[in-house]
Amino acid sequence: MKYVIWLVIALAVVVWFQRTKKNIINKSRSASGDPTGGAGGGAHPSSLSGASPPVEEMVACAHCGLHFPASEAVTDYAGTVFCGEEHRRLHAH
Repeated sequence: MKYVIWLVIALAVVVWFQRTKKNIINKSRSASGDPTGGAGGGAHPSSLSGASPPVEEMVACAHCGLHFPASEAVTDYAGTVFCGEEHRRLHAH
């Protein structure tokens, strides 16, 4: 049992050293002007270039008025927009 305790303590020390090393590296990179802040490619490319993601048109459901992306819309034969099949069916009656 005492070996298990020593193993857990040793693992905790190793993890602590790794985190300390990682923090020191990140601080030195941010001080040197690295725009990624030490994240080696973890950031989204569009966020680094300053380009914003494409904006999708929002539409309102004809039954409940909920606004949602146009790609999720359900339409009837007349082109009326609904948030789901249930509201399309309820609006038809």
